[in-house]
Amino acid sequence: MTTLIEKLVSIVIVGELSAIALIGGTGLIGYAKITGAMLQIHQTSKQSQYDAIVNYGQVRSVAIYSNPPAIAECLDRVCSNPVPLPSGIEIKSTFRGIDSRVAGKAGSDRATLISWQSETNAGIGGSHGQHGTVTFSHPWTRKKFCLVRGGASGNTGSWSIRKDKQCK
Repeated sequence: MTTLIEKLVSIVIVGELSAIALIGGTGLIGYAKITGAMLQIHQTSKQSQYDAIVNYGQVRSVAIYSNPPAIAECLDRVCSNPVPLPSGIEIKSTFRGIDSRVAGKAGSDRATLISWQSETNAGIGGSHGQHGTVTFSHPWTRKKFCLVRGGASGNTGSWSIRKDKQCK
């Protein structure tokens, strides 16, 4: 009789430990996906701004697609093939939509644009008429990050990546 009770207790303990490991594992996977998306958007944005500085007279943009999550580099409103972000990433943006000229939300349900121009009133590589925030999250973790452009930085084209509670 005691061996049966011992086996049942062992099964219950293993089940509880497995549930805890599953919760921790999914959170870790969600965090890894958020980190991967952050690195992709950081490098693509940096390269796009550099390309706008080097290639005088061109408007360079990064298109951020929401469904499915992907990013693409654009030259004068013509975008390359989207590169997928890790699956499950949720994107919310306050930037202009892909179908609008300088401001507005036309097409923002499909994608938003972050643009740089070779020369603006704010200087080389400045903002092409926009300020905003793109927030990236994943349902498996409470972690999130955002790309913020404008605000205190003005139209200099500078941007920053913020995490968690700093995303405002």
